[in-house]
Order: sequence, then C-alpha cells, then structure tokens
Amino acid sequence: MAAALNDFAAAVRDLNECGVRYVIVGGLAVIRHGVVRGTKAVDVAVAMDDDNLVQLERLVERWPATNPDGTPLRTTTLVGGGVLALRTPHCLVDILSEQLLPAPFDDVRARADVKRIDGVEAAICSLDDLVAMKRATGRGTDLVDLERLRDAHGALPDD
Repeated sequence: MAAALNDFAAAVRDLNECGVRYVIVGGLAVIRHGVVRGTKAVDVAVAMDDDNLVQLERLVERWPATNPDGTPLRTTTLVGGGVLALRTPHCLVDILSEQLLPAPFDDVRARADVKRIDGVEAAICSLDDLVAMKRATGRGTDLVDLERLRDAHGALPDD
C-alpha cells in the first residue's frame, strides 16, 4: 500500500482538503525551523473538538490507513492524550491529540507559521512551542533536535 518514497506533501494536502484542523510538529517542524535532518513520518497535533474528529476519522478511512506495520487498525478514533500511528498510501502519519501540546490547540495554531511542504501549505508549530514540546518529551531524539535547533538559532526560548 505505501509508496516506496515518502510523499509528505500528499498527506498534508489530504489533511487540508478534508478540513482537519492540525499543526505540524515533530521532525518536519524541526526541518522547517532550519535543521537538516531526516524524518520518516508526518507528525501532526489536531484539535479534539467533535467536528474535527469526524473529519479526521473520514480521512483515516478514505486513505485507507493501517497500523505502521501494515496490520489493520483496531480503531480510527483518536482519544484525548493519545496518539494514532498510521501507515497511509503516502507515508507514515502520527496524529497526536491536542492534550500533548504545550498550550491549548487554538493558541498553538495561532502562533504557527504557514509554510509550504513541497508546495503544499501547512501550519508549522512555532519555534517556541516546538522547543516546549521537545523539552517536555525529553526523548533522546528530542534532545538531539534541541541541540540542532540551538545550533541553527543560537539561544532557544527559555535558555
């Protein structure tokens, strides 16, 4: 089902066309903030209001998505505080609930920069919010991302 190469733009285009309210976080956000690094997935945080969740479920069914290992999904429902990890026809997509953001979704979305990913407009998490998320998660890859962001920008927010 998945293409040999990742087509992040196609996944973002689908999110836009389905009217899903999201903000790009994770590796693509780090890249769009000036760090040269690879990523294997589109990571998005989504608003958890009922209308947005309906749009999201329709998109997941339209793709059709599976678990990252290709097995069928047990659910297409994103729960508060959860993550829905998907393999889509375009690439891997990790969908995070807004509770994993450092502030309410609408605030994070308002601070986001609209940039292009291979020609497709996408809301990219602001540097401040991205740094806050990376610090809160604290995984090894997040700590490396923080160092690389520091190299690209100098001092980071709250350094």
